[in-house]
Amino acid sequence: MSGGSAGGGASSPPERPTAPAAAVSVVAGRGALFIGGAKAFFMLSGFLQNVFLTRILGVAEFGAYSVVTKVVSIVNNAVVQSTIQSVSKFTAEDDVRAGEVKRAGLRMQLVLGGAIGLAFFAFAPLFADAVKAPDYTDWFRIVAIIPFLYALYAVFVGSANGLRRFRAQAGFDVGFSTAKTVLVLGGAAALGTSGAFAGFAAAAAVILVAAARVMGLPARTGGAFPARRLLLFMGEVVAYGLLLNLALNYDLPLLRRFAGAAAATADQASVLAGAYEALRTVALLPNQALIVITFVIFPLVSRSTFAEDRQATAAYVTQSLRYAFILAAAMGVVLAARPAAVLGILYKPEYGLGAAALPILVTGQCCLALSAVACAILNAAGRVRMALVVVAATVAVGAAVAAITVPRVVPGPAMLAAMAAATSTGMVVGFLIALAYLRARLGGGPPGATVLRVAAASIAAVAVGRLLPGTGKIGGLAALAVVGAVYLAALVLFRELGPADRAKLGKILRRG
Repeated sequence: MSGGSAGGGASSPPERPTAPAAAVSVVAGRGALFIGGAKAFFMLSGFLQNVFLTRILGVAEFGAYSVVTKVVSIVNNAVVQSTIQSVSKFTAEDDVRAGEVKRAGLRMQLVLGGAIGLAFFAFAPLFADAVKAPDYTDWFRIVAIIPFLYALYAVFVGSANGLRRFRAQAGFDVGFSTAKTVLVLGGAAALGTSGAFAGFAAAAAVILVAAARVMGLPARTGGAFPARRLLLFMGEVVAYGLLLNLALNYDLPLLRRFAGAAAATADQASVLAGAYEALRTVALLPNQALIVITFVIFPLVSRSTFAEDRQATAAYVTQSLRYAFILAAAMGVVLAARPAAVLGILYKPEYGLGAAALPILVTGQCCLALSAVACAILNAAGRVRMALVVVAATVAVGAAVAAITVPRVVPGPAMLAAMAAATSTGMVVGFLIALAYLRARLGGGPPGATVLRVAAASIAAVAVGRLLPGTGKIGGLAALAVVGAVYLAALVLFRELGPADRAKLGKILRRG
């Protein structure tokens, strides 16, 4: 690591980490490796699960499954993420009271998770009516158990994280991903849409039992940790989690509502939802890839802002957003250059309905991915309220534009494109707000020259992709490979990527 120490003289030898510091570094590095690998597996299995599900279910059935799970995920994911953080925080503060914190977390989630599950069950007709699909009521009731099971499971994951049992935590992610993929696909093959929902619920039950066995149920001791402390801390982070999950998931239920009001039949509305979810599955890939950057940048920015080192903070922000911008654009041009080819490789022909909307949605999701990196920086720098503003603006603008434009469009490919455009508008606005704030307050952002070079490389790659001949899966794959190669070659030609970048990559790989 470059840079001199604050108080060292010229003749002093370079300072070496103490044994405890080195040990902590090794544990943290291994933890990042385990959890990063598990998250990659989780995201890949989720992607493949959706792709294979489109082969088992019809388009309308897939649309129904996707809409219901997205509605549940908005609340469910926010509660899980905040529970893990809360239990981890208080466990890590004092390992001795890990059992007390775990017991308090389970008590809290028996009430909170149970209330959320009961609410989904009791108000299932209202949720179904909100998306203009009364026939979804029974499916909302089937999945009502999932938030309760997830809430309890999150306590065990948070305990593993707080105790630095990263291998166990990674094992939970991999185990749950595997169980969910097998059970959802198996249930769908056996019983259709209801079987897919039942498989999802069964996977949540299986991983809860496994996590309880690995981490152990808390024994009764003389001490007691107040569940109220966990709940108060959760309140500080759950708002951001809710907004973030809303930004990631609100567009599909909203599309189903507009389509349900305008379509000739309920089946047509569900078909549009299924086609749109197929687009989302592809368009979300840049967002998932950039999650890795948020894991890396958070501790760096936290340390530099705590030390009030504005220069270091600006450098971290600039470099992180530069590489994030390059990576997001790389995935974006490959997915947007030949949209029909991408959909044809992954899905059955009927999903080609949304080919025209894919480049629009990919553009928006790339901006959302960059916003996620920016918000990780803001949270690490203690600017949580600004991160909330960014995500709230993303949702508010996207939903408002959708409410104005989408209902005026005839259900079909044009409605998919309109929804993609509305959602992407909100994502672009959110990213621009985050970017302006980072430049003004933290002094960093993607260099202007990088933006211009990446834009030029993207235009060149997309243009080549559109001109290339070739049809079918093999021809499509070949064209996508050429698009990626052209983008990379253009960045090298424009001197955006050079020896310094290769040296940094080599150093990271050697350290790993």
